[in-house]
Amino acid sequence: MSLLAGRIAWRNLWRHTQRTVLMIAIVAFGSCLILLVWGIIDGFLASMTGSQIDYDLGDFQLRAVRYADDPVPSNGLTPDQVAEAEAALADLRVDGAAPRLEVYGMARSAYGTDGAVLRGIDPLKERLVTRIADTVVEGRPIAEPGEVLLSAELAESLDVRLGERIVVLAQGESGTNSRAFTAVGFFSPPLAQLDHTLFASIDDARALSEWEGLTAIAVNLPRGASTGRAVSEVASRLQEGSGIEVADYYALNPLARVMIGGSVIKMIPFVVMISLLAGFGVANTAFYSVLERTREFGVMTAVGMSRRLLAQVVLLESVFVSAIGFLVGGGVGYGLLIYLERFGIRFGDLVPGMTAALGIPSVIYASTSGWYWVAAFSVVVFTALVAAWYPARRANRLEPVTAIREG
Repeated sequence: MSLLAGRIAWRNLWRHTQRTVLMIAIVAFGSCLILLVWGIIDGFLASMTGSQIDYDLGDFQLRAVRYADDPVPSNGLTPDQVAEAEAALADLRVDGAAPRLEVYGMARSAYGTDGAVLRGIDPLKERLVTRIADTVVEGRPIAEPGEVLLSAELAESLDVRLGERIVVLAQGESGTNSRAFTAVGFFSPPLAQLDHTLFASIDDARALSEWEGLTAIAVNLPRGASTGRAVSEVASRLQEGSGIEVADYYALNPLARVMIGGSVIKMIPFVVMISLLAGFGVANTAFYSVLERTREFGVMTAVGMSRRLLAQVVLLESVFVSAIGFLVGGGVGYGLLIYLERFGIRFGDLVPGMTAALGIPSVIYASTSGWYWVAAFSVVVFTALVAAWYPARRANRLEPVTAIREG
């Protein structure tokens, strides 16, 4: 490409301002949309997995094989299985391992009743695995038996205040049991699935369920540690036929595996569609630009301009338009991603029923990465070259006399 071709192409662009602005707008729209699609989808997946790991599940859990099919305490880990699971975690590099015993039941106050899950925990060990204590908006986390921490939404449903009494009813081995608690704190979870969860001591959960074992042991790994490697290591330490499974995030959330695994595949047709939209827009405008200037091109070749130089001019016009469009659209798109990374999207307000069912956080945040620029730039360059190929080829084949006559 010669400097002369670049100068002529740049001058030609601004001789037809309306057409040039239209082409730039098409490319800018495609670039912006591609960036937003990548950033929002990646951010959605990262928000979903990160929130569930940080506030609910931990990096992986040890639980009884039969518990997934029927999540009742009696299908959980027996005391012997708990001892074996803890032995398998010994000497493993972890930040924390928290025992849990979950009981499904009914929460009652003096003013209301609602279904709830009582999660029995060790308050000190739970802090090493999840950040649920950081979400307390009123009062404090539990510290001893007889205290309960519940979500602000459940507290509103029960019309209960700090220091008031809550009775939890649950099915035990010998029948329905009840236990009274004092509300010591309310938390505001980032996950809708925790809106009907109460946290109490593991001793209280055992008294309600009449089960001496656990339903799970949640494990938190150090930052940067490989979850897959840790899961494999723990599984290899368990005896064959122990009845204990080591469940990572995907085993605990089967739907998440489908969503994450298919997200990239589903994104490809969308990106291709946007690329074709931008490409056809540029190609169509560039093609009609060549048709409109057939006579002009004929005169230029008649006075000595080579057809090769003319083809370079047409090609550079599309390249310039695509470059400007990418800078404009990429700048707007990345700016929106930065905004969404900071403030997020209240996804729970858009589809409130779906968030709880799929374990999606109520607020999702976009992701920002320089790779989005590279991906969008690659798409725009490829689109620009393909879009400019036919108009440049036609300009290269123009015969001066025929072009002047047709023009």
